[in-house]
Amino acid sequence: MVKNQYHSRLIGVEPITFGTEIQRSIQLSYKRLAKKTKNLLNKKMIQQESILKVADNSGAKTVKCIKVLGGFKKRYATLGDIIVVSIQELRNKSKKTSKVLKGNVFRALILKVKSKYKKRDGTTFFFRENAVALITKQGTPVGTRILTPLPKRLKKKKFLKFISLSIGLI
Repeated sequence: MVKNQYHSRLIGVEPITFGTEIQRSIQLSYKRLAKKTKNLLNKKMIQQESILKVADNSGAKTVKCIKVLGGFKKRYATLGDIIVVSIQELRNKSKKTSKVLKGNVFRALILKVKSKYKKRDGTTFFFRENAVALITKQGTPVGTRILTPLPKRLKKKKFLKFISLSIGLI
């Protein structure tokens, strides 16, 4: 009995000999999946159940991510992405005059992310916290001011209204 020469090792999977086209395609898809998950595990991103700070004056203090928008089965969101959030906590002074109530559902634009972001010139930057700004379904901001400086990357993604409301650019 002649053994097949083409054996391949997969992470966490027994080696399969190349016999048919189906086995080959399954094996190659496992390899691609292993590479993708290895890259994603190294980065901390925003996903469902993530608690985020609110960086505008809408009246909310913290929110929880419900859903990441932008595609079928998209798991992670990063700087400049839009997510659906639920308000968890309100600011102390603005409970009576706030524009939002606890438990309300809004969309939010991600302004700050803890994970590192690499620019084209080789420099990297990151923030100390994850922060968002609340927006309506039409895409207009709920608050009238954004209390933190924003990265220049948001300018390229056509969020000029948020840049004009913020303190400055980084």
